[in-house]
Amino acid sequence: MEQWIGSAALCINEEKKVLFVKNRDIQQWSLPSGGLEDGETPEQCCRREVLEETGYRISVDQRLHIKRAIISNFQVETHYFLATCKERLATATIDSDIDKVNWWSIHELERLELAFPEDLELIKRWSV
Repeated sequence: MEQWIGSAALCINEEKKVLFVKNRDIQQWSLPSGGLEDGETPEQCCRREVLEETGYRISVDQRLHIKRAIISNFQVETHYFLATCKERLATATIDSDIDKVNWWSIHELERLELAFPEDLELIKRWSV
């Protein structure tokens, strides 16, 4: 069985809203996330993926959780980090597979179609 390792960022702003992206192919919302590239640490992957998917530079503040699952014959390991958005780069090019970037309140998130609904409990725990 092949293995996939990646990172996801939980970015919460001053208004207690959470940064989410909408994937163009599946039309569902998720935390900014993606797979490790050769030689990257999970923290480096997290910073790169958020920049590529949202245009935000972040600082990785704390490791929150590692989610392990088997999806489509892959052993999946996703490292979740609490992160702070520092600035949004006006010149950033957003990945073509990202349809939208938005900040949502926890109540709004409960009404969205989420790619990973199991993440909602982790988000609730850290966004209060």
